[in-house]
Amino acid sequence: MSSSELHNDPGGHNGRAGVRRRGLLALAVLAPAVLATAACGFQPMYGNLGANSIGTAELQQVDIGLIPDRYGQKLRNLLIDRFYVDGRPAAPLYRLQTTLTASEQKLSLQKDATATRAQLVVNAPYQLIDAATGKILFKANARSFISYNVLEQQYGALATVENAYDRAILEISNEITTRVAAELGRKT
Repeated sequence: MSSSELHNDPGGHNGRAGVRRRGLLALAVLAPAVLATAACGFQPMYGNLGANSIGTAELQQVDIGLIPDRYGQKLRNLLIDRFYVDGRPAAPLYRLQTTLTASEQKLSLQKDATATRAQLVVNAPYQLIDAATGKILFKANARSFISYNVLEQQYGALATVENAYDRAILEISNEITTRVAAELGRKT
């Protein structure tokens, strides 16, 4: 069959065969890559693989120490929600100690020196301690920078600042959970 006969194929049979061949070729190329990724032990760092996921059993063995102040209590509650699937450990192998400090910085000032934008900086140094020996296994610092508008109305201003603190504490709890799980995962 000549090339002119291919273009004049009234049934279009040769065109469909070409598409089918290209689809099979793409499948033949992609299948080994997909299978190699599945077999390499890849596991998502963020995500829930169920109760048997890597890190869950290790995190259940960490006692989360008290954190002073109201925002410290909020951070501790978020960490408890992330660490404990089946309740607090009876005999924890590790202790997590952290503190929480915050400062507000004015970013955008008007001519009369009133701020229209601010940034909340929340800092949480923490350490993972072996409960049996008291040895510090891991030290780190979680930090969050949250910007917000400074409002003139009192209620709106308070609500905006409260929301900024909540977002910062959520970021910090996620970072601490991820880093402690990674550290404990290396030990097993």
